[in-house]
Amino acid sequence: MKLNGKRVLIYGLGRSGRAAVELLRRDGAEIWIYDDNQIENLPEGTELISNLEVAVELADLIVLSPSVSINRKIFGVAAIKRKVIGELELAYRYLNAGLIAVTGTNGKTTVTLLINEIINRAGRLSYALGNIGIPLSEKVREMTPSMTAVVEVSTFQLESTVDFSPDIAVLLNATADHLDRHGTVDGYRALKAKIFENQINRDIAVLNADDEGAAEIAKSVKSDKYFFSVKRAVRGAYAEQGEIYFEDTGKIHICKVSDVRLTGLHNLQNALAAVTVCILASVNPEIIRLTLKSFDAPDYRCAALGEKCGKRFFNDSKATNVSATLASVRALDGRTVLIAGGQSKGENYDNLFENLTDRVVHVFVTGDNATDLIDSAVRAGYYNISYRATLSECVAESAGICADNVLFSPAAASFDRYGSYKERGACFDKLYGELK
Repeated sequence: MKLNGKRVLIYGLGRSGRAAVELLRRDGAEIWIYDDNQIENLPEGTELISNLEVAVELADLIVLSPSVSINRKIFGVAAIKRKVIGELELAYRYLNAGLIAVTGTNGKTTVTLLINEIINRAGRLSYALGNIGIPLSEKVREMTPSMTAVVEVSTFQLESTVDFSPDIAVLLNATADHLDRHGTVDGYRALKAKIFENQINRDIAVLNADDEGAAEIAKSVKSDKYFFSVKRAVRGAYAEQGEIYFEDTGKIHICKVSDVRLTGLHNLQNALAAVTVCILASVNPEIIRLTLKSFDAPDYRCAALGEKCGKRFFNDSKATNVSATLASVRALDGRTVLIAGGQSKGENYDNLFENLTDRVVHVFVTGDNATDLIDSAVRAGYYNISYRATLSECVAESAGICADNVLFSPAAASFDRYGSYKERGACFDKLYGELK
């Protein structure tokens, strides 16, 4: 991109915004900064803007943080002129390496890390980037054609893409999420579909054949389609009679399902997605098998903390929507106490209580959406539910319930009380540690 002397407005100075600043500064751009919050440590060589409306009008390019929606009214004309993009799109325009992009309502982080681990074990340098916590902009300058960027991509990022086109694009699932920003399930799924929008015939799309939303999106995908499934044989990876295979022109045995260290049906799907991608990326199946046998789930993804008070405790703070919580509930054996609640993202919680297994013997709720959760439980005829003012009280009282497991799986965002799901997860870890 030729940005020397061009006026570039960076809206949002979080980690992705600062990474974008560093990327643009080396190209000689005139960088303006705007943020909805007070800015500390303004990057050297940038100018803080107070009048956003004027800046939008005068800027040659506008780069948005993922937290800033391109659909804001102030960007109307600028967006039509295609001069409003996100940090992901900006970094993509500089990328000179292989690109694997992973999106989905749930499982993105696990699959991104697993793919990255497999590729690195195969002796090829790759980085796990994007929504996972390290912006693509931070690494893009140092990447070469022999490297691979494995990028976790959210709808917030896809919303502001223009030319973004991965070599391999993965859609894990597309159930309701972030409806507070995207409005409807159809609108949300349309944004997930954008990951395939600019792909051409030689590019590869990998989709979940068992997910209704992904299967519907697959109908309009124009690139070379592969699938993964826990239910049937597909062109791609699948589980059959306790074994994992990849099938295309021939059938390759990968490993036994029991070899996969990750637990739960949802994690078997995650493993199959990674198998599909890595076989298509020409990784030796033996490397894939060895990695599946040793790879652990990332922090706060139904992580087993240990046993206290006669119960196993699990920290699933990353579960910020109903489908993620239901997947974790189904992954556990025995009677389970569920702790849920946080900041709503516009979901209807009826689906949670209509689909809870009989093994969930009690639910404690706390957080801003506690009333919504209780109302949904009552509508579904589920009455073993209690409100507590704090997470501490939920943990303490769950220890006294006759059960085998205590699962902290909020089915909601963390921002009512915490800065992130990681901060919330660390709080639960601490409370567990304090139990006698």
